[in-house]
Amino acid sequence: MRLDRDRSGLLFALLPGVPIAVGDLVLGPAQSLVGLLMICTLLAATRLDGPRTGSVALYVVLLAAGVAVWEGDIGGQGVLVRLTVLALGGAYATWSAARRVAHEGELTETSSVAQRAILQPTTFRLGDVAVCARYRSASPQALLGGDLYAFAHTPAGLRLLIGDVRGNGLRAVRLSAAVISFFRDSAYTRPDLPAVLDATDRRLAALLGAEDFVTALAAEFRTTGRPAGTRVGLANCGHHPPLLLPADAPPRLLAPAEPTTPLGLHPAPVVQDVVLGPGDRLLFYTDGLAEARSPEGDMVDLAGLRSACSRAALDDAADAVQEALLRHTDGALADDVAFILVESCPPVPSPDVRGASGARGRSVPASGATTARDPLRPYRKERRGPRLPGPETRPKPDH
Repeated sequence: MRLDRDRSGLLFALLPGVPIAVGDLVLGPAQSLVGLLMICTLLAATRLDGPRTGSVALYVVLLAAGVAVWEGDIGGQGVLVRLTVLALGGAYATWSAARRVAHEGELTETSSVAQRAILQPTTFRLGDVAVCARYRSASPQALLGGDLYAFAHTPAGLRLLIGDVRGNGLRAVRLSAAVISFFRDSAYTRPDLPAVLDATDRRLAALLGAEDFVTALAAEFRTTGRPAGTRVGLANCGHHPPLLLPADAPPRLLAPAEPTTPLGLHPAPVVQDVVLGPGDRLLFYTDGLAEARSPEGDMVDLAGLRSACSRAALDDAADAVQEALLRHTDGALADDVAFILVESCPPVPSPDVRGASGARGRSVPASGATTARDPLRPYRKERRGPRLPGPETRPKPDH
């Protein structure tokens, strides 16, 4: 947490002043070490904000003055010069720390806006699959993460990717945007998920450092158009396994049978096939959700999210998941959270083939043959013969 880091940084900056002051008293007035107290101010300027750095600077000046009073040399010209130098140095360090914190805040806000633009919340339905994706930035005291998700409507069906870039900050945001771009390019041109992830990994290798990697989970939804449900292919590259939420059975994690390395480390995933029945749901998530801890240090119980994920509408279910997570962490998220909730929906009956008894819609000929419909008919000009004047079009006689 940011508050704990500030406390440790303040203690780190204050501690060197005590041995320096003691050493100056031991050496006596003949030799002065109070100039070394500037170390405390410099340490504060590199780790703390402006007000805290100013407090350390004031502490340094008072400590130097106290040493001079103890030695009975407070009115000496050399002491006044040293105190002035410490005060001016403290003022500059305070201004520098305030500028640094303001600049870091601007960069963090820019990165946060860019990440929210990349990971916009979305809800849609494609065939027999309904999708709801959410991203929530962590509390201001946490660093930006590299969470990501992406979708592609391909001839093979809906393909999605969820992942997490190792590290945080601007570099993580840049890499997550690159992974999304590479995945979308590959999803439309590769025949299966392993080929999609292999192409993404090859393109990503040029951007990753020696210790960088991206955990990722790709899924492909192939709707059958029958009440049997939806076939799902899962390819996991070192990511958290999705949570299966059957409509009439306990939830369970879909861990891969053969684990593989994350993107950037040449993964070789094996596709795991799952069949979702009508009403079954899948929860994909990043470590911001899987590793969320309560103030007592307890991790979130994924199975306990079943009630939240079971809301009738996916939007309401996603909101309930976020509320449950905030209650568990007492409102303080330590990491960004991204998750996708997917539901296998029953097929929507076509309005053209509804039953005849009491059903409204276009009638089907009794012979069973359907009449062909020209989709461009409303835009065609029909050629008609000359219209003969009828009673309503007969010209009125002149009087």
